Amino acid sequence: MTTTDYPKPFLGWQDFADLFGCGRSKALLLMHEVGVIHVGRAVFVRAADLDAYLAEKGSIDITWPKSAARRKAARHGR
Repeated sequence: MTTTDYPKPFLGWQDFADLFGCGRSKALLLMHEVGVIHVGRAVFVRAADLDAYLAEKGSIDITWPKSAARRKAARHGR
């Protein structure tokens, strides 16, 4: 299914969660990887931008950010 089949021109995190079968946190990570538009505090992705991203790269690669404890351990060489 491409997002051109999706009825909305802008996709929120709930739409990403539905499309990719994931939860809120992963949906937001995916959205930020593609590129977001801020409307107040809410973030959205243009459906056309998602299609273009997937056509160019084929997939969305994400890495989870390190926790505060892991960042602290890395700074102190542990």
